[in-house]
Amino acid sequence: MSIDPVFTAALGVLLALLFALAVAHKLADLGAFRIVLHDYRVLPDAMVTPATAVVVITEVALALALPWPRLGAIPAYAAVGLLAVYSAGIAVNLLRGRRTLECGCAPSTYRQPLSEWLLLRNLALMAAAALLTFSPAERPLTWLDAVTVTGLVVAGAATWVAMQRLLAVVSASRLTPLRSPS
Repeated sequence: MSIDPVFTAALGVLLALLFALAVAHKLADLGAFRIVLHDYRVLPDAMVTPATAVVVITEVALALALPWPRLGAIPAYAAVGLLAVYSAGIAVNLLRGRRTLECGCAPSTYRQPLSEWLLLRNLALMAAAALLTFSPAERPLTWLDAVTVTGLVVAGAATWVAMQRLLAVVSASRLTPLRSPS
């Protein structure tokens, strides 16, 4: 099965932007992200710092690779895998009843507690990344395709920002402050 290259181009750029923003907020305060990762309590304490580095490196690699369909399906599979790992950490903590933890998936101005919504969002993002595993249809691209890709990226990014702000407002009251690991 193949997908129109305009759609895959827009989707690849949008997912790359998502991972670029995610890694930018982590790099802006790496200590806070390390605390968030520690607070999930899914890794031994000795693994939190190396895992922090692995997450950052993986997100950088995905941000750089996803817009380029010629790299094949490996970046898309890696994005699905990383989002699945994030979802597993969220699900474990939701099952533990730990709903006031910071998710760690957005800058501090959009802090979000863990919720089922995050699992649904990640599922949608995994489905979007999985679409990139299909080959783009072979057809020549035109200037109108470039305009369409640009419009799709702008609309998708604006929708994402609006959703993040709405979630921040709705869920701000449920957060507990970040604490430094002992």
